[in-house]
Amino acid sequence: MRSRDIISSLFWAAMGIGICCGGYELGLGNLHNPGGGFIFFWVGVIMIGLSFGILARAVRQKAIAGEMKAVWTGISFKKIVSVLAVLFIYAYLLTPLGFIPATILLLIFLFKAVEPQRWSWAILGAVASTLAAYSVFQLWLQCQLPPGLLGS
Repeated sequence: MRSRDIISSLFWAAMGIGICCGGYELGLGNLHNPGGGFIFFWVGVIMIGLSFGILARAVRQKAIAGEMKAVWTGISFKKIVSVLAVLFIYAYLLTPLGFIPATILLLIFLFKAVEPQRWSWAILGAVASTLAAYSVFQLWLQCQLPPGLLGS
């Protein structure tokens, strides 16, 4: 796994560099007036940082001869397919329902289906996460989110 981690971390670091360059070309703007590439640039920076973290861990890790774990063991394909299906449904319903109701429903599903939580935690987490995202994007950054059922 060590060599795979090294190769994949270098790949994602290169992707992050490409995203940073693309974001820079679109224009960064500033914090109060972000340009078209602001988000892309910072996502690229985060990707590079995470990639180098994985690279550092892989380099420090000692290779254990003969110990190769199967890549696909423990993966629940049922969960993967259900999450992908729900994400497509979310994208379809985002405009008619609006950001807040659609995102709350999506997060409740994810909290219950992927790693099952108690209903109270799933609902509380979905509402809190959605309101935090709404506050950042709609109120602070003044991005237009679909109002849907809630109107304007």
